Amino acid sequence: MCSWVVTALIILYAMGGDGQEHGPVFLMEPPPRLVFSNSTGARVSCAAHGFPPPQLAWQQPDGAQLDDVPGLRQVLDNGTLVLLPFPAAQYRPDVHATVYRCRAHNAHGAILSRDMRTQAVVWQEWQVRVTSTQAEAGGPALLTCVVPAAMREHASVAAWYRNDAVLPAADHLSGSTLLVGDGWKLIVRSVGVEDARAQYSCSVLDSLTGERRQSVPVSIDATPMSVASAPRSIVHGQWEASVRRGGDVALPCLVHASPPASITWYRETAGGVLREVRDNEGSGRYSRTHDALAIRRAEIADGGRWACRAANPHGHLTLRLHLAVHAHLTVHAQPHTQVVNSGGTAIINCTWGGWPAPRLEWLHNGVPLGAGVAGGRVRVQNNGEQLIITAVHRADKGVYQCMARNERDSAQASAELRLGDTAPELQYTFIEQVLRPGQVVTLKCSAVGSPPPHFTWMLDGQPLNTIAMGPRFSVEQFATKANDVISYLNISAVTSDDGGLYTCRAANSLGEVAHTSRLNIYGPPYVRSLAPIRAVAGRELMLYCPYSGYPISSVKWHRDGKPVEWDSSVDGALRVARVDPSHAGTYTCLVMGAHGETARRELQLVVSNPPEIEPFSFSANLQEGKRAQVSCSVTSGDMPVHFTWLKDNAPIPTSLQVEERAADFFSNLVFKEVSARHSGLYTCVASNSAAKVNYTAELVVKVSPKWVVEPKDEAVLAGEPLALHCQTTGSPPPQITWLKQRGSSSTDSIPLINLGGRFQQLPNGTLWIESALPYDEGHYTCKSENGVAPTLSKSIAVAVNEPARFELTSHNMTARRGAAATLACDVRGDSPIRVTWAHNMNHLDLNTYRLSISEAKTDSGLRSQLYISRADREDSGVYKCQAVNAYGHSDHYIYLSVQEKPDTPHSLSVTEILSRAVRLSWSQGFDGNSPLVGYTLQYCVLSAQGAIRVNQWDTATSLNVSVHGTPHTTVILTKKGDIHYEALLNTLKPHTAYMIRIAAINQIDRSAFTEPVVVKTQEEAPSEAPTNVQVTAGGAGELHVSWRPPPRDAWHGELLGYSVTCTELNPPGAPHRNVTRTLTVNGWSATELNLSALRKFTRYEVRVRAFNGVAAGPASAPVSATTLEGVPESHPMTVSCFPLSSSSMKVTWNPPPIGQHGGLIQGYKVIYSPFTSDQADVGEIKRVTTTDTYLHTLRKYTNYSIQVLAFTNAGDGKRSPPVFCMTEEDVPSAPEKIKALAYSSDTVLVSWLPPVHPNGIITHYTVYYREAGRLGKHSSFTVTADKKADIELMFQVRNLMETQLYEFWVSATTGSGEGESTLVVGQGPASRIPARIASFGRAVRVARGRGALLRCSCVGAPPPRSRWAHARAPVTHHAYYQVTHAGHLRLREVNEQSSGNFTCTASNTIGEDSIVYVVSAVLPPGAPTLSLQYTTASSIKLHWQLPGDTTDPILGYILQHKQGSETDWHTVELSPDVTSYIMDMLKCGTTYNAKIQARNKVSIGPPSEVLTATTRGGRPKPPKPEDHVHMNSTAIKINFYAWRDGGCPILGFRVSYRRAGTEHWIKIVIAGG
Repeated sequence: MCSWVVTALIILYAMGGDGQEHGPVFLMEPPPRLVFSNSTGARVSCAAHGFPPPQLAWQQPDGAQLDDVPGLRQVLDNGTLVLLPFPAAQYRPDVHATVYRCRAHNAHGAILSRDMRTQAVVWQEWQVRVTSTQAEAGGPALLTCVVPAAMREHASVAAWYRNDAVLPAADHLSGSTLLVGDGWKLIVRSVGVEDARAQYSCSVLDSLTGERRQSVPVSIDATPMSVASAPRSIVHGQWEASVRRGGDVALPCLVHASPPASITWYRETAGGVLREVRDNEGSGRYSRTHDALAIRRAEIADGGRWACRAANPHGHLTLRLHLAVHAHLTVHAQPHTQVVNSGGTAIINCTWGGWPAPRLEWLHNGVPLGAGVAGGRVRVQNNGEQLIITAVHRADKGVYQCMARNERDSAQASAELRLGDTAPELQYTFIEQVLRPGQVVTLKCSAVGSPPPHFTWMLDGQPLNTIAMGPRFSVEQFATKANDVISYLNISAVTSDDGGLYTCRAANSLGEVAHTSRLNIYGPPYVRSLAPIRAVAGRELMLYCPYSGYPISSVKWHRDGKPVEWDSSVDGALRVARVDPSHAGTYTCLVMGAHGETARRELQLVVSNPPEIEPFSFSANLQEGKRAQVSCSVTSGDMPVHFTWLKDNAPIPTSLQVEERAADFFSNLVFKEVSARHSGLYTCVASNSAAKVNYTAELVVKVSPKWVVEPKDEAVLAGEPLALHCQTTGSPPPQITWLKQRGSSSTDSIPLINLGGRFQQLPNGTLWIESALPYDEGHYTCKSENGVAPTLSKSIAVAVNEPARFELTSHNMTARRGAAATLACDVRGDSPIRVTWAHNMNHLDLNTYRLSISEAKTDSGLRSQLYISRADREDSGVYKCQAVNAYGHSDHYIYLSVQEKPDTPHSLSVTEILSRAVRLSWSQGFDGNSPLVGYTLQYCVLSAQGAIRVNQWDTATSLNVSVHGTPHTTVILTKKGDIHYEALLNTLKPHTAYMIRIAAINQIDRSAFTEPVVVKTQEEAPSEAPTNVQVTAGGAGELHVSWRPPPRDAWHGELLGYSVTCTELNPPGAPHRNVTRTLTVNGWSATELNLSALRKFTRYEVRVRAFNGVAAGPASAPVSATTLEGVPESHPMTVSCFPLSSSSMKVTWNPPPIGQHGGLIQGYKVIYSPFTSDQADVGEIKRVTTTDTYLHTLRKYTNYSIQVLAFTNAGDGKRSPPVFCMTEEDVPSAPEKIKALAYSSDTVLVSWLPPVHPNGIITHYTVYYREAGRLGKHSSFTVTADKKADIELMFQVRNLMETQLYEFWVSATTGSGEGESTLVVGQGPASRIPARIASFGRAVRVARGRGALLRCSCVGAPPPRSRWAHARAPVTHHAYYQVTHAGHLRLREVNEQSSGNFTCTASNTIGEDSIVYVVSAVLPPGAPTLSLQYTTASSIKLHWQLPGDTTDPILGYILQHKQGSETDWHTVELSPDVTSYIMDMLKCGTTYNAKIQARNKVSIGPPSEVLTATTRGGRPKPPKPEDHVHMNSTAIKINFYAWRDGGCPILGFRVSYRRAGTEHWIKIVIAGG
């Protein structure tokens, strides 16, 4: 961390610190890789320095600024990026698996940080496992620790175990095992018998969560040693290894051979040639054993392909290995800051370190340079390591970054380019305008440049003299804080002559820039006069016409009266690309206005010839001390010519003593003695009246190298950076080469070429060593040469002082109690080294005979050993070995575990009791510093007397349970925390008392047993069903069930009773119905039960289960039985009918639903009756055995009500709902009566009554008449039938002869035709007519309380007088009737007082006639008497009887019933011949109400009294708490079988419970069955 702080401070110092403004530089940069857990989130800081202080922002890969994502991502104001913890469901790749970059910017530029690849890891369940190759005895075996691939990046192997003992993590090069692949692979070098028996496992640490997991142990599958065999590999493919630069790595040669093979190591060259690795190669960093090559402090050069060749007398084998060496990327950009004038060239160099080699990219202010940088003004060279910017202008300033990336890492460095003197650049210009005279105009231009530019204004190409133009013209010019120069040209009250081309020109010492645009003023054309215009031959000329006015239609040029057209004419200007002397002369500009006005002016063009310099050059081989001369000659151009000389674009300093000798057309430079100071660019400037030209040549004086910074001896601590400075000057610039002496005793030096990795040679010649290592010590030579003798070189000594240090920070060690132990510390570093020991951070007391220390020098440092003669428990702990020398100190920790047998476990208790298992918990005692491998668990049955005998443990069952091994089939062991365990002991017997104890086991021995705990297992449901189950039929809908209890040893507790389940078996084809009843019988000795309220003639399946205080046991085998036959429980289905004729119809139906026949159906009854308002019949019944029938001799055109029922031997079933069919129409019968009465001298009145059997709808009547005695000839009249039933049927036959007797008869007609006629009656017209009544008397039946009209239509001449009598008493004013104006009698209300005989008598002087009506009041039926016959758990049978005085026929009954707690009644219509009804499908133990009414043709009678009846059964009866509630430490068990059903099946249970002391109840509903 200190390195980047120092680097940043150096950069800040180089950029001027806070006192001078500069671009941003990162102080704290995001890491190249960020891996974090979704449970923890992450925070990443970004800090930068600059002046003014830079602003920070975070970017996405596409450069878009990062926004907050609520709940997932947040960017703080201080530049910190916060990735919040999140649940797995909210994982987003664009947030959690992407690339982020930090951006810092201020006024001087912007920089981007290196890429930060982000990966959020969502926690998933993971396991560790170990795989092993097959091995042969005496050969190697490879074990691999395997985790999911997604975890490898953030997981590491914490330790390897052999038989639960930790394998030390120290140097294994000479040991029996070897760790490779960052610890993921373990090589057992020579597998023996003990190795094959051992169990190996690994533990892995997840660095994100801190979670540690250990694999299941595996063993090595070893086969016996072969008699003789050639070498063969135990792995497939090429061995891949990787190491970070400076780390250690071992390359194994995994072969098996008999006899063992000899190993030779090779290095593969770039051409694929194998070169044997020699002794002492790699500066002593390589060491070899019989099966491995170890490389210490690996370098980039160590990467590549290696090979090992194994050979024995039976053959040989070559294995290929690949080593990848990687190092963090570092990047340096130089110079950090440079100032370049406009038009100059900037060069930025990028040097990098690290491996693999990166891809380089250049950025400008955070934006990548385009693809065209390879060959343009901005180009990248040397594989991206150099950026060159030529012709620098203002847009090039800012911060440039060199970004390096490879597949593992990224890094960046920045350099700032500042502008020195710059040519002017226009920032704002005016536009062409059109104005009217008198207006005010302001023209504005602004420009930037260094030094600040100065503006001049011109009109039509000539300088604008504001004084000469008058007070209307003024020019203003000023500079802003941003160094912009602004100039205004103000013109007040413009006139038409002010129009023209206006130009603003900004100029400074580096150049000029101009802008031109026209100002148009309305007015006539005008051409201003101009002084002669001078042009330079060979250059471009633009000749403007200085005109004004607007609008202008044309501008033309003439010379000698002829039109002139050069290369192009634009806006009245002549353009020539290259002026020739022949162009000189007088030109005329002719301007024409829009209305034909013209203006003209002559202009004089003068052409001058510029000087032309002949190219010259200096001698190419000039060395210091020699003389030189150069001549600058002008070959053409106007005279006189003036010469000046410049060196490096500046006047030649007088200190160089260069002599200038000039003539008319040449000038010489004379160098009497050249030196390095004379080198440079010499420019000859020749000028005349036409132009100024120049030519430049370079003078190179070759100078041998000279020291600028001379190398000197250096000393550095190992691991620190080292800079060996060597800087020289010379001409040409010298090339610096570094060399290093081969060895301390050698005189040869080798050049340090192709530098990479830790070594870098900077452009100024400095040799930079990023991290000095001990073998970097030696003599270095800096050699500088440029081809000019003598070569310059110097040798220096570099001392790398190695502080005292340890290769490893710690290692583990074990020792047996009572045995000796030796603790060793191997220290590396320069002598002298002093080593001290401490135990548990306390000074070690060496005054005891058990402890002693010995020390011995080694090639690399010192070895110190602590000897313990007899290890004891208190010797366990942490031993610190501290080494100190003059250059530093280091600590090494040894974790010593003195192993012994474990202590007895403590706090053994029972936490859960089940029926066949108990859960035990205990705490682990001291493990004896040896990981526990398992526990021994003993248990035995407690004797019947409950006494604990000592010898009971002799017959106890012992179970050994491994902590890490294969799960035990009987005991499930679970670790709860660091020292707490739980075990579930299975295979126990229910309701049995046991004694249990445990002991701990480690690799040393087994501990003593704990004190036993006594536990009794819980009850369990019976394991066997009741036996000898028998089922017999009882009454209708009843079954009798009997059984015997299950065997005693299958009770598993106290038997409380039995549950009997009765399931209806649906016949084939019947829809499935879940009809199951379960009844409970309490007491183990109760072995029979009557099942009632079952379906008749139905097959049932009965099962019996025994239950105890826990649950019910298995059900018995099903036993089937059939209930006795009953009446059908449903009516026939789909009853339909259709007429066949006027007196017959067909009826069809389907049987009742399957399962509701109630027995064997013997046949069907069809009940049919005419459905008329005055019907007194109760219907007819037809018995059939089929499902259809024909009904004959029916009434014509009559609506019939039809019902069908099925019957069995037990009786009739339910009637189907009525369906209605009407017979077809037929011809009617004859009208019932007829009268013919003399009405006048030529008219006879005929009256009649309708047919008794209309047999259809009467459409009309036909009245026939003829003269008496005249047969075969008659006349007729058609009388339309009136739909009103109370209209009298009469017709007057007119135009008859008074003295003639006529015969009359009437017939009725329906849609089927004309029916029979009435009897023939005779009558003739007359002038004198005795009183006669046309109406017909008859019996009238009227519902009591209703009215009626008794008609009495009279005829006679003279007109008769009618009178009414009631029971022979004259009818006068009465409350119940009255006589109408037509002579009819209207009965207001028919009752007992207004019923009887009513006589109407008509009389005149000639005669008298009378008719009699017999009126009777029809009463509604009386209330039936309703009684209860019987009740069951699901039905109630009712019976009723009519009152004895019932005379009118009953047409049916209406039965109403409801549940007692309800308000709505359910209605059932019943036929008149039914006197009983069964209410079924009722609720058990529930009260119901019922009432019934009778119906006749008049109305519905009053209801009976409400009958109240209750079905059998009651509420469930709860048992005692101790009979159904059972508790343990974690649960409460409720035995629902302990409830008595009270005669009703239990439908379900509702359980409510709450914690003691709270008010809120928790409710659970449990379905029954």
